[in-house]
Amino acid sequence: MDADWSVELGHDDPALEFPWSSEDGSRSFVDLSSDLADLDNIPEARQYRELAAFLAVVNAETSTWITAKCDAWFDRELGEAEQIYDAKMKMCSYIDLIRRNREQRFSFELHEHFVKQATIALGKTSAAPMACEFIVRRCWYQSENAPQNDPDPGFYITVYVFGYGSDGPQARTSWSEALTRIASVIAPPQG
Repeated sequence: MDADWSVELGHDDPALEFPWSSEDGSRSFVDLSSDLADLDNIPEARQYRELAAFLAVVNAETSTWITAKCDAWFDRELGEAEQIYDAKMKMCSYIDLIRRNREQRFSFELHEHFVKQATIALGKTSAAPMACEFIVRRCWYQSENAPQNDPDPGFYITVYVFGYGSDGPQARTSWSEALTRIASVIAPPQG
């Protein structure tokens, strides 16, 4: 698996408000760490059972992470660097990860250390047609004690996951395998 990481903390880089809701209020943060039955409230999880399984693992009580947002889609546009996969399309997703421990949400060092270690671990897996990228980004956390317009600056991680193939089913199979591998690094099985 090709794995990479980066940091995007610039003024114009994507950032997350947590908890979040869409401008029209039709969608909002679903706290799966409190109740995994709420997976039914996430359209992407209903559509892709592989993503639902990933979200269940990452939001499990033993995990150090919870998920904030996600999406999944197919794409036929491949960049020049993706030509190594000899594919015609890719299955893509992103998942935003938040530290379960509230105090750890404000440590850049913890987030950076995690993405570096995850990239190393995943890069040691087989050279299958899949890739991922971990990005440390700014998160504005609403505090129970702070006014609505005065959030606390912290961090979160976006993980992009890609599976490549000559057709949709093949790309989805690669993507599914990538999600399983990444979940085992984000939330290692307890034994």
